[in-house]
Amino acid sequence: MYLLVVIFAVFSITIPDLFLSSITLQSVASSQAVVGILAVGALLPFVAGEFDITVGSNMALSVIIITSLSNSHPGVGVIPMCLIAVLVCGFVGLCNGLLVGRFGINSFIATLATSQVIVAVALKISNNQQVLASLPHAFMNLGQGRSLGLPNGVFVALGLALVVWYILQFTKLGRHLYAAGFNREAARLSGVRTRPVVIGSFVASGLIAGVAGVVYVGQVGTFSNSIGAPLLFPAFAAVFLGATQFNFRPNVWGTLLAIFTLALGVQGLQLSSSSGGFWITPLFNGVALVAAVMFSRQQGIRQAQRAEVSVDRAEDPVNRAEVPVDEKTTSVSPLTEDVAATTPDSEVSRR
Repeated sequence: MYLLVVIFAVFSITIPDLFLSSITLQSVASSQAVVGILAVGALLPFVAGEFDITVGSNMALSVIIITSLSNSHPGVGVIPMCLIAVLVCGFVGLCNGLLVGRFGINSFIATLATSQVIVAVALKISNNQQVLASLPHAFMNLGQGRSLGLPNGVFVALGLALVVWYILQFTKLGRHLYAAGFNREAARLSGVRTRPVVIGSFVASGLIAGVAGVVYVGQVGTFSNSIGAPLLFPAFAAVFLGATQFNFRPNVWGTLLAIFTLALGVQGLQLSSSSGGFWITPLFNGVALVAAVMFSRQQGIRQAQRAEVSVDRAEDPVNRAEVPVDEKTTSVSPLTEDVAATTPDSEVSRR
């Protein structure tokens, strides 16, 4: 939040004509719609205490499936093509979930290996070449169109964010996801079926990555071997940054706020730079992530210190509230009175 205020203040003063224009905000929204969808997908395994590094390559797999089917089987229809792509990505998520939840492989290692397999499959299908999709004009117009002044992809990202937010905040499944992420063994001992929860989070992440591929191909209409991987860091940076906002745990709206903040900062630096700004995006994202995590850590330390001071004051006998002796020692429950009335004195003392 503070970083967003600083960004608005600095660039509104230095380059007001460029930064405060509607074109700048629309450009940021259009470029970050796919990143926002990927971040929402990566958030679910992260809430459960795991990493899904395949979100970028899984999105690329969705794109190549749609583009290749549109050229080889145009009669299938665009909706079945998109459904096939999303379901294939969900199957990849299921494989990730089984590797992590069933076989106990570290999620970072498992998804890192799976992402390379996905890249190999995508390169094999595309023959390592750029593939132009042959999609209906109505679909492309919908993907590249705008509603209420915003790109249609933004509304897809917001819709998915609302669904995930509701699940995490108001459902039993959401509570189980957070419980598995905070302490999996304690959650298991409390009756939470942690293994299905973890596997399901990877499946959902794969399905959402497939949706990101659908939105991307609707915006661009082509596949290249460079897509997917560059979007991985912005998505995870938004997840990490978002966890420092609002409730100091991974959450949907903090993630979306982080995406908007990072993109707006990059856009402002690029507009104010006289030279090419190709180096600005990775530099700003890295510095902002480190600064935000350090700031959040300092806030956590201060809160812990205040909590310790409060506990010390509560335990101090001087600050304790005086309790009358008669209320403190002579209050007897009705059940105790009945037992005392019908039990010999020696038995009551023994009990």
